[in-house]
Amino acid sequence: MKFKSQLVFITFLLFTVGTYGQGQEDQKINNTEDFLGLSVQVYPAGIIPTVNLEHYISEKSSLLFRLGGNFTDRKDFSDENDNEEGAGFGGSFGFRKHYPVGKGKIVAGFHTDLWNLWIDWRDNVGTPTETSGTTYTFVVQPWLEAGYFFNLKNNSQLGFTAGFGREINAITNGDDVAQDFIGSISIQYYFGL
Repeated sequence: MKFKSQLVFITFLLFTVGTYGQGQEDQKINNTEDFLGLSVQVYPAGIIPTVNLEHYISEKSSLLFRLGGNFTDRKDFSDENDNEEGAGFGGSFGFRKHYPVGKGKIVAGFHTDLWNLWIDWRDNVGTPTETSGTTYTFVVQPWLEAGYFFNLKNNSQLGFTAGFGREINAITNGDDVAQDFIGSISIQYYFGL
């Protein structure tokens, strides 16, 4: 899979938008509106690009909804198989608290991802007993996250977050595939609706 080229392109796009916005006079973000945005979440074995909606329920609290894809190349990270690679689609729902600091804000919260993944796996690679197959798994990923968002022009914002969670294979159709604790970093861009 072409994870690195996709990640470089999306990161460049978000950085370009954020840099352009930084050139303008900072404006206070109105935390009573809805925000639409894009994010790229990277973890050791993959990448999760999403389209996000953040709905404020108060000036310092919001609900987060995400839809997107999960592309994984677990290489030899798996305890179950020698090699695992796959992709799928899904979404998230979560809650955030916002704390104004400087020209932006600190965010802290949690969200739960739900993914439909199809994982191609191989064992005993390069030997006469090599086996392979495809496993469908419905994955539940609860996350804790924290980060910082910079206010940009035109009621938009650029943020960076770090997350810690757990990957749980709730439903599996096929041979077992990896599940474990997981860490991530993300870049996010939002604009007010």
